[in-house]
Amino acid sequence: MERGWKKTLLWVGAVVVVALVVVKIIDVQRRPKQVASILNIPSLPTSVRVVDCKDEPIPTDVVVGCSIEMDPRDLPNLLRGYKFTETAVNETSHTAILTKVGPEFPVTSEFVVEPKEFKNGGHVKVCTDRERKRAVIDLYIE
Repeated sequence: MERGWKKTLLWVGAVVVVALVVVKIIDVQRRPKQVASILNIPSLPTSVRVVDCKDEPIPTDVVVGCSIEMDPRDLPNLLRGYKFTETAVNETSHTAILTKVGPEFPVTSEFVVEPKEFKNGGHVKVCTDRERKRAVIDLYIE
């Protein structure tokens, strides 16, 4: 009888692991579309690689942070979906946006817009390193 339980637990554990792998694969495949949607552009430039995205579990708001790597020449293409305002900053990728996502790096430029479509407030923020090869993207909707 004890062997039956061990086999059952082993099978259940294997099924859970496979399910988690499938969910992760689906999540990784949807990230480029998610980032393009956040930036209000049809698709990402080919040089953009989404490193990671995280949703924050806040019941009343939408908070999503993504970390990307790119060819610096593609930054204007990322920003064409909204009229962003650029500001010089001296922060890190983990302090510049609401969600700690991806590896930490120095941030020197911040591009922010408060879209009118966000009826109760919010913003889209893109923070880049000096070379504009890495960026973190912050979506906040109240």
